[in-house]
Amino acid sequence: MRTDRINSKAHHSRNSAAAAIAAAGLAFMSAAHGQTADENIVVAELFTSQSCNSCVSANEIFRDLVRSENVIGLAWHVDYWNMLQTSKGRWQDPYSSKENTERQRAYNRNIRGRTSVYTPQMVFNGESETIGSSREKISAAVNKSTTRRPIPLATVKAQNAIEVSIGKSDDGGNAYLISFLQETTTEIPRGENAGETLAELNVVTGLKKLGVVRKAGQTISVEFPPENQGCVILVQEPGQGRILGAQYCP
Repeated sequence: MRTDRINSKAHHSRNSAAAAIAAAGLAFMSAAHGQTADENIVVAELFTSQSCNSCVSANEIFRDLVRSENVIGLAWHVDYWNMLQTSKGRWQDPYSSKENTERQRAYNRNIRGRTSVYTPQMVFNGESETIGSSREKISAAVNKSTTRRPIPLATVKAQNAIEVSIGKSDDGGNAYLISFLQETTTEIPRGENAGETLAELNVVTGLKKLGVVRKAGQTISVEFPPENQGCVILVQEPGQGRILGAQYCP
């Protein structure tokens, strides 16, 4: 059984998030979700599956990351675990897709020079990766990733759309709208995680290319995501390279 619901506090519970992160041994720089040109942001992409036993602990670490203030977290559920047959049967991840798996393969070709993939894997700003179940390695990767200044983005609500202003930069790129379930809970009856109830944040449900970003900067208008979903505006180098800027939708 699966339940999906929006959680308006998922990205703004600062005090509880700080305590959770400190307990986890993760030290992150502070930045509000409405970041400015002078603030760093880290995009942490978790490649995971509800059919993967080692992904359960990675999910807990990812939840801490999502609740920190300078990290934008996106969980992409891959499909290659869906055929795994265990003594407790097989479980097909309802959020998995071939497209998510292809995104992971592209990162591994670009970053590791390999076509092979593994879970749980976490990618940072499209330019580095580590195992998604190691708090120590993730902490080091996040803190290292905060050294780069992103393209400044600003988002505002405008009638039935979101107006996205992309600042000037020496880098061009592609702009995307990524929609996600802010919070979802799934009871797993079969497979490696049989009997587990997984509470997950920022589970990606869609990616839409908005267009090419010009170096002089521009404004893009996008539609609101469905009522029970959040979204991220992301600017990335062509070929799924470095992430140049990102911001949660208002």
